[in-house]
Amino acid sequence: MKKWIAVLLAAAMLLAMAACGSSGEDDSAAQVSETIQDAAQTEAEEEAEVETAEEAAAQADESQVYINPLTGEVTDTDISANRPIAVMLNLLKISLPQSGNGSADMFIEATEEGGITRIMALYQDISGAGTLGTIRSTREYFTLLAMGFDALMVHAGGSSYALNLLSDTGYESINFLTIGDSLYWRDSYRLNNVGTEHSMYTSSDLIEGYLETTTKRTVHEDSFVSPYTFTEDGTPESGASATDVTVSYSDYKDTEFVYDEATGDYAVYFFGGDPYIDENTGEQVTVTNIVIVPTLQYTRDDDGRQAYDLTSGTGYFVCGGKYIEINWEKGDMYDPLVFTNTDGSQLDLGVGKTYICLVGDTRPITFE
Repeated sequence: MKKWIAVLLAAAMLLAMAACGSSGEDDSAAQVSETIQDAAQTEAEEEAEVETAEEAAAQADESQVYINPLTGEVTDTDISANRPIAVMLNLLKISLPQSGNGSADMFIEATEEGGITRIMALYQDISGAGTLGTIRSTREYFTLLAMGFDALMVHAGGSSYALNLLSDTGYESINFLTIGDSLYWRDSYRLNNVGTEHSMYTSSDLIEGYLETTTKRTVHEDSFVSPYTFTEDGTPESGASATDVTVSYSDYKDTEFVYDEATGDYAVYFFGGDPYIDENTGEQVTVTNIVIVPTLQYTRDDDGRQAYDLTSGTGYFVCGGKYIEINWEKGDMYDPLVFTNTDGSQLDLGVGKTYICLVGDTRPITFE
């Protein structure tokens, strides 16, 4: 538009000059016409360049694919730099069902004192998960696993070993027992009928609101690299049958996975056949991948606190109704838990949720 204003002004000046002397009238008119034509061509070329650049940018946006690093699934926005939120969830039979567990991307279950187990549920993007709970305390091995994911752990206290680890390393977590009740509430029915320790809930909205006001780091450092790779069909080619898998954590707790060929996923069951339900939706939790990590488990003190060897070992990968043996390794406290094939090559998980079973190496594991 500015160019056209300048052109019209130039044209007006030339016409004014033509009016002052008839001898230059024809030449002036020709100059005006030529000037207007040149300006029109220039503007058309510039507009074409802008349109081409805009089209190229639009095509680049359309070709950009964002991936959830915990599931391999395509996402609408880039959430790959998010620090995952690792929520400690209660697994005593009396405490079930859980809430918000169906929105998790990855689950890690391990035994605690007395043969009970607990789940650390990881969310790459916790928005929209809704009510979460019931929230319980952490243990040293859960904390070490969370550190490998560079995750922000949500918990209500912990064992002395876990709390000392957090204190000694300065590793950030969201401990409800130190932050206060602005981030959680107690369900009145559970408080009066199930027990105080089975009554604590929070929500994705409360956690997101807190993270907007805190100084805690919410994105990975630039040096962080996700340890997992995915393929659309993760079924092991040479695997043995695994349409029904049971991991016995203790005499009190087992976890069963039943394969659905129609969906390609495993439905999760607890305590000899109880569906693992998300109370928010009423739906049973299903996963695409199961990784079983047997390792040395031992009692650490007179209070029955458990400990695990998290350096390295062999285990099992289950996907698509089949299983194979694999290697696993963690190493340093800040290192992630990684999985490889027995030949040392990278293990590709199937696109979807993963359930990791950290279990004592003397406990029974059955594949059918």
